[in-house]
Amino acid sequence: MPEGKCVIMFLLLLYVISPGLADHGVNKTDPKCANCKDIQSKCTVSKSGLFCTNKTDKLKVQFAKGRHDSTYDLSECVPEKYTVTGPISDWCCLWSPKIGCQQVAGTTYQNQSEWENTCDICLHSCICDEDRENGVVKVSPSKWWTLGILVPLSRSYLQS
Repeated sequence: MPEGKCVIMFLLLLYVISPGLADHGVNKTDPKCANCKDIQSKCTVSKSGLFCTNKTDKLKVQFAKGRHDSTYDLSECVPEKYTVTGPISDWCCLWSPKIGCQQVAGTTYQNQSEWENTCDICLHSCICDEDRENGVVKVSPSKWWTLGILVPLSRSYLQS
């Protein structure tokens, strides 16, 4: 190969590879897990779910077909049944019995200072069975229905 063609090929190759080298594989638009360790003792979770403030962000959190289905490595804050398929702008709260109440921060949200320590906002979104901070135990509607039947039955039994 003539010398001029080698130089051009080298420069072309360098141009194609250089953006990846500069970023070292980190994309600033990737969603990231916030640090939610402090809220885990405040909320007990028995079911999985999610809440996103932005409807477009919610469309990017889908049911996973398998654990290796994930576009991003968010296993510490995204339950196994979900996967994040694209960049998120704001924030989403996800919860499951295995990982508790967690927050995924998107691009715009990450521009705020202290974004990594704002998981308290998810305490309002995650469906906690028990709010230990306020001493409240939530009872599901089906349990209320059962209580609504059992209480009158027990009264009529005691009166007879």
